[in-house]
Amino acid sequence: MSSNGIFMKTPAMVPQYVFAGVGILAVVSLPGSLNAAYNIWFHPLSKYPGPRWQAASRLPYTIQIFRGTATRNTARLHEIYGHAVRITPNTLSFTSSQAWDDIYGLRRQNGRANFPKDPSFYITPPGEADTISTAKDADHRRLRRIQAHAFSEKALSLQEGFLKQYTTMFISRLHEGISQPGGDVVNITRWLNLLTTDIIGELTFAESFEGLSKDRLHPWLEMVFLTLKAFTFMRELTRLPPVFMRLAMACIPANMLKHQRAAVAFGAKAAKRRMGFGTERPDFMSYILRQTGEQRMTEPEIEAAAITFIVAGSETTATMLSGTVYLLCQNRPVIERLTSLVRTDFPNESDLTLVKLQQHEYLNAVLQEGLRLYPPAPDNLFRVTPKAGGYVMGHLLPPKTSLTMNLWAANRSAENFHRPLEFIPERWVKDAPVEFRQDDRNAMRPFSVGPRDCLGKNLAWAEMRMILAYLVWNFDLELQSDSQDWIERQKVFMLWEKPDLNVKISRGH
Repeated sequence: MSSNGIFMKTPAMVPQYVFAGVGILAVVSLPGSLNAAYNIWFHPLSKYPGPRWQAASRLPYTIQIFRGTATRNTARLHEIYGHAVRITPNTLSFTSSQAWDDIYGLRRQNGRANFPKDPSFYITPPGEADTISTAKDADHRRLRRIQAHAFSEKALSLQEGFLKQYTTMFISRLHEGISQPGGDVVNITRWLNLLTTDIIGELTFAESFEGLSKDRLHPWLEMVFLTLKAFTFMRELTRLPPVFMRLAMACIPANMLKHQRAAVAFGAKAAKRRMGFGTERPDFMSYILRQTGEQRMTEPEIEAAAITFIVAGSETTATMLSGTVYLLCQNRPVIERLTSLVRTDFPNESDLTLVKLQQHEYLNAVLQEGLRLYPPAPDNLFRVTPKAGGYVMGHLLPPKTSLTMNLWAANRSAENFHRPLEFIPERWVKDAPVEFRQDDRNAMRPFSVGPRDCLGKNLAWAEMRMILAYLVWNFDLELQSDSQDWIERQKVFMLWEKPDLNVKISRGH
């Protein structure tokens, strides 16, 4: 496992020869050939642009998923074909701000139904409770209504003490690691993962994972994040014909499935422990446990929610901060300006409060630009058109059409942003330079939009502001040569598979 403990690089779970065999059988057979011809020329989506080989069969996209290249490959197709691209026989990818609203927005006008989540993408394992990510509309509304209290501005103000406690511990550990007058090199991704998992453990289970104090990622977290990668593969395999699915599933190592079961069991046990502590602490569980009556969450739902909080509330925040640190180090004028402003505007470390940080325009602009160029979940928002079909970008789509926004492509599209590949926080300030005033800011929705947008966005913003501000207030940062092209080298298995990000840190105060 890599030293940061998350998304370790593992051998492909399903050998390529399995897919080659499936592909050959599918293509050479007469039914397969006829189906491919239908998909290319006569399918209701045949008018949408895209490579014919991906229109003919899902297999090319499946192979990209297993290689971790689907997100980047789709982005290249958007560069060629524009805002709408057909990436499988029944899947369209979009990059426009209008598509955000059409696909994910609330659609009650004229009796139109919302676009539900694609059931083949959001899967609840047999015997397990739905989470806010997988629940259908009625249950989703109930779960969201209960959990929303835990992520409100009021709750956040009460949770600020936890954020400060672990952020100052994070800074102290980095200070302790500096043994040379000129600074020392650290894998900042690893330390950010330890920090965010400790914070989310405290807020979910009322107990830290002790990552910062013990200088290691908790074994349970290693299992959780590893099973995410396995789940990416298994989810894609469910789309294959049963005989081929069984063949491919047999190639997944047994210990991978064992880790998945162990991760769920550990999370359930920790959630049960927290449920016994009552409702006095200002953490997530207190708000959930206070609910009574028929609308309350069941014990299995609470256990499933706890695991979702841990994964969604730690990995994505650490990923985003790692990416922003990398982009800052690659752009010296930006990091020098941010560092100068933070140290000038906040003379004392104790001045770094959530209220004040929320009002700091340049800090927020830097984080917005980091989210634009390196969205933590770059391509995971699949929806499906309802029974009556639905309109996207002015065109009626047939029922059961799978749809997604590719955030990686949308955020880096020249159709949406001027100088799209450059890290320029000034595009987000109130008085942005004239050249950026035509940017389509609504194309950048890192927390999604509509009734199923990210419930934890307030907490994510609070963590990002506080951690980055503390980091540049205390340290000068310098990227090491072995971490050049850090973003460019990554693959996507639901989330980014991050290598070490080696940064030299030296005391700034």
